[in-house]
Amino acid sequence: MQPDRTSLLESLLRPPAGPNGRNEQSLAMIRRVEAIERAKEWLRVFGQFLPPGADAPLRDVLQFTLLGLCLGFVERGLSPFVAEHLAIVPPILEDVTAVYEQFRSQGLEIRTDEFRFRAFDYGVHKAYYLDWTLYMSRECY
Repeated sequence: MQPDRTSLLESLLRPPAGPNGRNEQSLAMIRRVEAIERAKEWLRVFGQFLPPGADAPLRDVLQFTLLGLCLGFVERGLSPFVAEHLAIVPPILEDVTAVYEQFRSQGLEIRTDEFRFRAFDYGVHKAYYLDWTLYMSRECY
């Protein structure tokens, strides 16, 4: 499945029932100290793309998106300093912002923790998809 705006929206509208294993997986990934240390520098690079006028709750969600993207880059061995890699940051932030605004405009409840985890996962999936698109698919085929 290609991570896109629709998949993010659907994951927020229909969170998994029962214990949330995805959130636990996300927390485990965030806790990996070596990944966090490498991602901190990259988070500063990606942080330049945060929209300056975003309100605090949206900015928080976008930072989780960037953290997921950074940790996905670490996991996949991708560099944030390659132009093709940096090019995906603005569209990712636009996707998450659009879904956030759609929730607001429709008066849907924004469960902050759930939205953060979904945004984080979205960033991770985008990094994995980038790796597949640019590198692994060429090796396989």
